[in-house]
Amino acid sequence: MRGVIVDHREPGDIPARLRELGVPVEVKQIYPGDYVVGEVAVERKTVSDFFSSLINKRIFDQVHRLRDAYPIPLILVEGDLAQISEYKNPRAFWGAFLAFTMKEHIPLLFTPDQEQTCQILVTLHKRIGAKASEYGLRHKPKILDLGERQKFLVQGLPSVGETLSQNLLEHFGSPRAVFLADERALASVSKIGPKKATEIVKVLTAKWEGRQKRLEDEP
Repeated sequence: MRGVIVDHREPGDIPARLRELGVPVEVKQIYPGDYVVGEVAVERKTVSDFFSSLINKRIFDQVHRLRDAYPIPLILVEGDLAQISEYKNPRAFWGAFLAFTMKEHIPLLFTPDQEQTCQILVTLHKRIGAKASEYGLRHKPKILDLGERQKFLVQGLPSVGETLSQNLLEHFGSPRAVFLADERALASVSKIGPKKATEIVKVLTAKWEGRQKRLEDEP
């Protein structure tokens, strides 16, 4: 029976926690979306990333791709909504939020942290009966411009999603420069840090040996 399919770029402690909660998990590359449960696709965003994607309207393009690929798309916003009060113009967030909900009619779920995100995914899995469908898993966007293709390449790196791929490209200037960067240079990029930099360098420099072990299982 198929459980929750998790995109390989999502934090590793999420699939680990889902397994602890008794849900079958399969980690693989998904595009678009971060989680697939039966007919439902979930795009997870932090509060800050959701805010920025609303303001620059990137979220609308992402939602259209989700709709093309899955029968039921959901947006899950994770984090403390009190962060909104720290923004220079909180009404910009709510104005964009209202435009999104009124125009797109996509369900929005809010969770305070990763634990509650996992609890929602478990509940969703139980509610829909873990249907063994693979909607959208082989979906490819119909049209990607050059910038989107570059971000797509960089998002293949471990723990690198929408925001971090943009940070890396803005810092280094091209995907090739990102892939050639050493650990120290990667760690200096906003929100990357030493741990993610080590994971990225390990993936880019490890010798290919066919069916390799998961990174977390390696000594």
